[in-house]
Amino acid sequence: MLDFVGGQWLAVVLAPLVARSLALGLMRFAVRWNLIDHPGHRKVHDHPTPLVGGLAIFLTLLALQAAAGHVPFQSWSLILALVLVTAIGVADDAHELSHRAKFITQVMGAAVIVSGTSVWVTHMGDLAGLGVVELGKWSMLVTIISFVGVMNAINMIDGLDGLSGCVSLVPILLMAYLAAAGNAPGLLFELLLFAGAILGFLSLNLRLCGRPKALVFMGDTGGMVIGMLLAWYSTKLAGAPGSIIQPITAVWLLAVPLLDMGSVMLLRLHQRKSPFHADQQHMHHLLLMAGYSVNQVVAIMAGFSLFFGVVAIAAEHNGVPEAVMFVTFLGLWGAYVAGLKHPKVMQAMARCIVPPLAGRASSAASAGAAKKD
Repeated sequence: MLDFVGGQWLAVVLAPLVARSLALGLMRFAVRWNLIDHPGHRKVHDHPTPLVGGLAIFLTLLALQAAAGHVPFQSWSLILALVLVTAIGVADDAHELSHRAKFITQVMGAAVIVSGTSVWVTHMGDLAGLGVVELGKWSMLVTIISFVGVMNAINMIDGLDGLSGCVSLVPILLMAYLAAAGNAPGLLFELLLFAGAILGFLSLNLRLCGRPKALVFMGDTGGMVIGMLLAWYSTKLAGAPGSIIQPITAVWLLAVPLLDMGSVMLLRLHQRKSPFHADQQHMHHLLLMAGYSVNQVVAIMAGFSLFFGVVAIAAEHNGVPEAVMFVTFLGLWGAYVAGLKHPKVMQAMARCIVPPLAGRASSAASAGAAKKD
């Protein structure tokens, strides 16, 4: 189950250090490359911050997989797609590209993957209790939509110091557990390496040991790279019949970013705004305004991510019908939308369940990496 060669174990152990070192090194070039997030309209951080965390994560994964003698990501098509979204991410972090340009690049990246690999979403599982829904000729389109959706979900939830990294780290570790349980050592190695790279980034992005602000942000580069890889590994775990888990379980593993993206975009459409219109209707913004500190918000949302993931894995292991999990997820989505639509009610309920440990003024004033969305 854990039969790694020595180089792979060493790569996993070194991943946090390599990612941290690369981020620190790239910070020296951030000003020259214009990879700096400056305070401004809709942004709650009050200091210029380098946007090199995502680039450091990508370079760490590429370098350590190659150094360990592991075919990088087991697919040159995936590498090409990652290079493509990394390039557009860096360009966006430097010059703030249009949503259309980023969306087109995301679609192109996903299309490169489905055209060059067999990692496709081929079925939806038994969502209605009437049998497995096979996608057939729609498989390619659904796979592309899935990849683009997860990339945008991770990008959109990246609004506070440590939030996107922690909300991504939880499902990665749960996927690693599933890979170990499913006796897939190659997949396990890649996921542990991925987790290590994010841990290295978080050591500079989280507010640790009294540090009042993040030293580095992941930027759109990080959101797209992490989102693409989360979609890739989710599809490998659940995309085909006989996979380690069912598709609805993979959806639950990514519940927090997917629910947030789906709810916010639905509200924007209801308000006759573009679904990509930047605002502060995300759950993490509302929790901040309810009086929670940045670290509390991160802990709450990462905790929910862990809870949803564990519930989904336990449900599948205990034979809970996929249709039940699907309907329950739709119910969660409805509750999430209602919470965002009625923020005062949601904030009052949250304060009753988990009282804030910091005053509203201090939490709002110290809030971190609110990005362009």
